[in-house]
Amino acid sequence: MYYELLIRFAIGGAVIAGTTWIAETFDPKLGGIIATIPSATIVSLLIVGNAVGEKAAVAFAKGIVLGNIPWFAYIFAVILLTQRIGLVKSLAVGLLIWFLLVPVASRLSQFV
Repeated sequence: MYYELLIRFAIGGAVIAGTTWIAETFDPKLGGIIATIPSATIVSLLIVGNAVGEKAAVAFAKGIVLGNIPWFAYIFAVILLTQRIGLVKSLAVGLLIWFLLVPVASRLSQFV
């Protein structure tokens, strides 16, 4: 179990370090595109599937799809508000919006 957790942290850290380096060195938009590489999702799905079965992995994947609803609202808030109120405040507003929409996504999970 601890081995799997270390793998998750290593992959997540490598992705974050790599994408921020690309954004700083080359192009922030390219870094953002690369940040969406599903490496953490792949590892998570493999671990969930191995631990509790493929049916659970499918449910996990459906949760990811539903989780994108609040995430899109969060990221759009950051995009739209950063130049008006600053990055830190727009992140806080976006996170608040995310927290408010998570129960909505959770309710929708009953239909998927």
